[in-house]
Amino acid sequence: MAIYWMKTADVYPDGRWHDQAFIALDPDMRFPRFNPTGGDEIIGTVALVEGGPDSGRWRWSMTVSLPGPAYRLPANGTETDRSTATARMIETYRHYLSTRLEPYPRRV
Repeated sequence: MAIYWMKTADVYPDGRWHDQAFIALDPDMRFPRFNPTGGDEIIGTVALVEGGPDSGRWRWSMTVSLPGPAYRLPANGTETDRSTATARMIETYRHYLSTRLEPYPRRV
């Protein structure tokens, strides 16, 4: 199964999330020490920036943090459109996993 996106407000209905905020989930990966109760792993976010110098841009962030050497590449940033931001977040996540010393199991 592929990484998929949900509106942040649907994942966290008690929060005040705007309609253009999304969470990425990886249903195939399992980080048992960090998510012992099950469910798909939350791996990142993408949201439309409202206000400030980046207003209208899309902020992305890879949110996984695992043991191992420090990850020296940017794990967040902004892009001009949502599709580029989602692609950048997924690319960063996949690269990050390739740098970890311990392989994490794919869900079976």
